Amino acid sequence: MPRKTTSPQHERQRLAVKRNVLAGFRNARKPAEGAYALLALAALGGALALGGLARFKALGAAPLAVDEYFMVRSTQNLLRHGWPVFDCGGFYTRGLVLQYLTACLSLLGVPVDLGPRLISAVSSLVALPAVFLIGRRVKGDVVALVAVAIVAISVWETEMARFGRMYAPFQAVFLWYVVFFLRRSVDGDRRAELPMIGLTVLGALLWEGGALLALANFLPVLLQRRSLLRAKDDWTSLSRFAVVFLVVYWFVTTDFRTLAGTPALPDGYDPSVATNNPAEAVSSVSGLWAALVSRRVWLVCYLVLPLAASIAALRALWLRKTLDLAALGFVAMLGAALAHQLLLACLIPFLLLLFRFSSWQELTAANLRLVYFAVAACAMFWLAFTYAAIKPPAATFSQGLLAHISPLISFPDFLNQVARPWARAVPQLGIGLLLGIAVATVQVLRENESGVSSERAVLVLLVCLLLAACASGAPRSETRYIFFLYPLGIIVTASAVAAFFEARAVPSSALVATVMVCAGLFMLSEDFAPRYLLAIDRPVNLLRLNMTPGQQSHLVTRDNTPALAAWLRDHASGGVTVVSAYQSLDFYDPKVDFFYVDQNDFNYSSYACNYGTIDRWSNRPLLQSQTALATVIGASSSTYFITYSTRVGALLTQLARYQPRVAWQSGHLSVVAFKAPATAARL
Repeated sequence: MPRKTTSPQHERQRLAVKRNVLAGFRNARKPAEGAYALLALAALGGALALGGLARFKALGAAPLAVDEYFMVRSTQNLLRHGWPVFDCGGFYTRGLVLQYLTACLSLLGVPVDLGPRLISAVSSLVALPAVFLIGRRVKGDVVALVAVAIVAISVWETEMARFGRMYAPFQAVFLWYVVFFLRRSVDGDRRAELPMIGLTVLGALLWEGGALLALANFLPVLLQRRSLLRAKDDWTSLSRFAVVFLVVYWFVTTDFRTLAGTPALPDGYDPSVATNNPAEAVSSVSGLWAALVSRRVWLVCYLVLPLAASIAALRALWLRKTLDLAALGFVAMLGAALAHQLLLACLIPFLLLLFRFSSWQELTAANLRLVYFAVAACAMFWLAFTYAAIKPPAATFSQGLLAHISPLISFPDFLNQVARPWARAVPQLGIGLLLGIAVATVQVLRENESGVSSERAVLVLLVCLLLAACASGAPRSETRYIFFLYPLGIIVTASAVAAFFEARAVPSSALVATVMVCAGLFMLSEDFAPRYLLAIDRPVNLLRLNMTPGQQSHLVTRDNTPALAAWLRDHASGGVTVVSAYQSLDFYDPKVDFFYVDQNDFNYSSYACNYGTIDRWSNRPLLQSQTALATVIGASSSTYFITYSTRVGALLTQLARYQPRVAWQSGHLSVVAFKAPATAARL
C-alpha cells in the first residue's frame, strides 16, 4: 500500500503545535497557570457530564413533533411490510438507515417513538471524538477541547440530539467525513477516498444533505491542483466521485412516494399555486424574466447596456490568452450578473481567492476592469428594473427595499436560509459565528502556504457547503438545514481566536487567553443555558413555552398532543365527528374520522394519496377543500375540528353559519366546535 504523505506545511504546523503544547504544559507548573489548567479540565468534564445527562434525561417524555411522527409512522409501516411502504402505495426513503435502526430497536422492546431519539442522542456523542480530531488538525489540542466542550453543552446540539429525526445522525456522519476529507486534502492520502465515498452514501441514506457530501468529494482535487491540467490519478478520483454524485443525486431527488400504487394527486391538479402577492410573483426568477420580456423598452436597454458590456468584457478575457480556472471564474461572474444574481457574482472573486485560483494582484489587474464595469452595469440595470417592475403592497421602507433587492440575491438564498431564521432565533450566536468566520477568512487569505493547510481546507469546506445548502431550495426557512455545519463554525471561530493570540503573546498566555475568550463569547450567546439543560425535562421546556416562534422553530416546535387526545376522549363521544388538520394526533388517539388539508396548502402534495382521497400518513379519508369540510359539518350533529390556532380567525368568519366556537386551545393548537344548522335550530 502507498505510504501516507504529509505536506511540508502540515508537518511544520504539527511540530509548532506540539512545541506550543509542551511549552504550555511546562509553564503550567507555575501555580497560577496550573490552576487555570485544572479549572479548564474541570470545566471540560462538567460540560461533558451536563451535555451527556441532558441528552438522555427523560428522552421519551416530550410529545412527538410532527416530523418525528412521520419517522415513527414509516417505521411502523416498515415493521408491518418489511419495507417503508405506505398502505396506499409509494415509499418513504427519508432517513432510511434511521428507520431500519429504529425498527431493530423496536423488535428489542424499545418503544417506537423513543427509538429515533435514542439513535440521535447516541449519534451526538459519537460526533464528539470527530470534533476533537478536526479541531486538533486545525489549531491544536486547546481549540479541539474548547470545541468539544461547546458542542457538548450547546442547547441547540442537545435539543437536536433529543429530536428523533436525521439531523444529529447526519451531523455525526458529516463530521467523521471531515476527518477523512482533511486526510485527502491536506495529507494527499488517496486511501481516504474510500471512507469518504462510504460516508457519502451513508449520509444520503440518512438525509438529502448527502448530496452536499457528494459535491464536497471534488474539493480536495481542486484544492491541491489549481490548473486545468490534471494528473492521471486526479482524473481517476474525479471519475469515481462523479459516479457517486450521479447516484446520490438521483436517490435524494427522486420522490419514491409516487413510484407505486395509484396516482397520489387528483387528475388535473396544478402543483404551482398562484401567490396572492404580485410582488412575490415578479420577484421569482421566471417572473422577473417574464416581466423583462413584456417591457420592450427595458429589454432594449438590457441588450444595449449589460449585454454589450459583458460581451466587451468577454473579449478582454479572451485577449488575456490564459485559459485557467480563474478565467472560467470570471466568465461565471459575468453570467451570474447577467442573470441578476448579484450576490453570486460578488462571491466568485472571493472563492477564487479562497481556492488560490487567483491572487489579489491578479484580481486588481488592469485587464479585468472591463469585467468589473460589466458587472456594475448589470447591477445598475437590475436595480433600476426591479424598482420599476415590482410594486410591493403597502409596507415599511425596509420591507419595500427588501422586495426590490431579494430577487437580485436569491441564489444562493443566504437571506432566507440563514440570515432570517438565525436573526429570529439566535441573533447573537449568528453574528458571533459570522464574525469568527470572517476573521478566520482574513487570516487564511494572508497566509503564504506551500501546500494546503487544515485551516484553509476546513474553511473552504464550510463556505462551499453553506453556499450549496443555501442554493439547494430548502422547503422552509429554518436553522436546522445547516445544523450539520455548526461544529465546523465553532472550530473555525475558536481557531481564529487562537491565531489572534498566538501572534501577540507567548504560547502559555495564548492558550489561557484562547480558552477564556472562547468560553466568554459562547456564554454571551443564546446557545449557553446550563439551567435550561438541567431542567430540560420540565413541561415548560419540552413544549417550548415562553419562547418566540423563531426560537421554537430553532429548537423544534412541539405541541401537547397527548393532552389534546385526552380531551377528545372525554368530549368526542357518541355521534361527534372529529376532523384533524394536524398530523400526529392519530398516534395518540384513533378517534379521528377525517383528515383535512386544502389543495392550496404547501403540504397537500406530500399528504394526499389515492387521487387525493386518502391521507398518506393516517390512512383517514382526506378532505381537501373548505366545501368538503362544510359538507361533513352539515352531515353531523356536532363536529370537532383540530387545526392551528393561527387559522381559527378565518374559520370563525368563513363557517359562521355553523356557529363555530373555540372549545379547547393549547399552544399552537385549537379545537373548533361546529353544529349543523338543523341541530342549532332545534337547540
